[in-house]
Amino acid sequence: MMPDTASHPGTRAIELPEPSAEKLNVLPPHSGVLNAVAFVRDHFHEKFPARDIAAHCGLSRFQFSRSFHAVFGITFREYLLRYRIRAACERLITGDTPVTEIAFAVGFHDGSYFARMFRRYTGVLPSQYARAHAAQLRA
Repeated sequence: MMPDTASHPGTRAIELPEPSAEKLNVLPPHSGVLNAVAFVRDHFHEKFPARDIAAHCGLSRFQFSRSFHAVFGITFREYLLRYRIRAACERLITGDTPVTEIAFAVGFHDGSYFARMFRRYTGVLPSQYARAHAAQLRA
């Protein structure tokens, strides 16, 4: 279960869009795109090229890219980044694990890039996020 970051002070909500029924009905083959969401849930911490996820969904890379964007309104890369940041938020809240270790655990391979992306999506650095939530738990 991913945390609801909107309920935490000093952070922005990290939304993962849901497919709308009307978009799924208009855009065949939608089932391939939905397979990508399940794949992310199970493998978000791994590194995988776009062609692998497209193949997993039974689509060409081009078909997958167009279909995913049409159904979710964002690119697959954007969806994956949001998912990883939300997973990092959950880990930052629940433990004393170092930020760099969390970055690697959720699929980032560069601590600086992780910190930049985390700040872009939440408005604060990972260490600030962890401190704010530790203080909140003590209060």
